[in-house]
Amino acid sequence: MPDRLIVDGYNLMHADEELKSLMREDLEVARDRLLALIEDYCAREERRALVVFDAGGRPGPATTENRSVFLKVAFTAAGQTADAYIEKLAYRLHGEESRSTMLVTGDYDQQKVASGAGLLRVSSREFLIDMRGSRKLAEETASRGRKSRKRVPLGERLPEDVRSALDRFRKPR
Repeated sequence: MPDRLIVDGYNLMHADEELKSLMREDLEVARDRLLALIEDYCAREERRALVVFDAGGRPGPATTENRSVFLKVAFTAAGQTADAYIEKLAYRLHGEESRSTMLVTGDYDQQKVASGAGLLRVSSREFLIDMRGSRKLAEETASRGRKSRKRVPLGERLPEDVRSALDRFRKPR
């Protein structure tokens, strides 16, 4: 399983009904929600992700921001699409680096480019399913852990010699 992801941010957002709806209300909030979901997923799965967004009319060069050890966010340069940015990146990766990287996009042409560059690829919808499954498994594991922890009185956890010594202090002489 690859340890690095390149994610077409807006493509992934359009594949999720909740995020797509949120985009119509507040694009920045929707982006932040997506980034939180991806970062959470990467922390659980010990992966790193680069999420790429189109500049969207923003002037200037491409920018990259490290959000955490797991998540990096890139906005393309003015006039550059996320697709073009991802294509250049895909072809800059070589050998083992490309084989350990997966592109997340629902764009079929982008998937072909990724494959040609040696990257693995997964559709946005499949990735959303994987993220949800990972989260559900983590929640179930945590829930089982909480349920299995039975409260044991302190006295039952102490060694016999310590309990005897404490009993001597407790009993009146």
